[in-house]
Amino acid sequence: MTATLVFQAAFSGTSGYDKLSVFMTFGFSDALSLFSSIAAAIIFTSIITARYKQDDFLKALPRKFILGVVITFISITSMMVAFGTTVYRIFYEKKAYLMLGLVGISACLPMLLFVASQFSLIRHLFIYTYRPDLFSKPTKPRPSN
Repeated sequence: MTATLVFQAAFSGTSGYDKLSVFMTFGFSDALSLFSSIAAAIIFTSIITARYKQDDFLKALPRKFILGVVITFISITSMMVAFGTTVYRIFYEKKAYLMLGLVGISACLPMLLFVASQFSLIRHLFIYTYRPDLFSKPTKPRPSN
């Protein structure tokens, strides 16, 4: 779980920052990742444990699921930003620019993998949740005079 990773990083990765902007970026992204990871866990737990009526499966449940996936993406993205600031601190000081670039590019892979694996599902959920009159009851035709 992302929360355990960024919670530990908050206490071990805060030393050695020479620039305040790098430290602030790390601190903000680490905190955002921690809180969004916990929020996503709460949302997905509420989906599993709550009782739903039949109508909830058309609107409420897909909305919660979309929100949970978006918050999970925010968590993963901010975790990778925190990781990137730590990598920047290590490799930039040692002037290992090639390694910094390779690690920076590879840090984007988890975000791209998550988007690629969830895009089709989220797209269909948006279409079926927010498209008007998809599952509405058919109206009776008016009698013609």
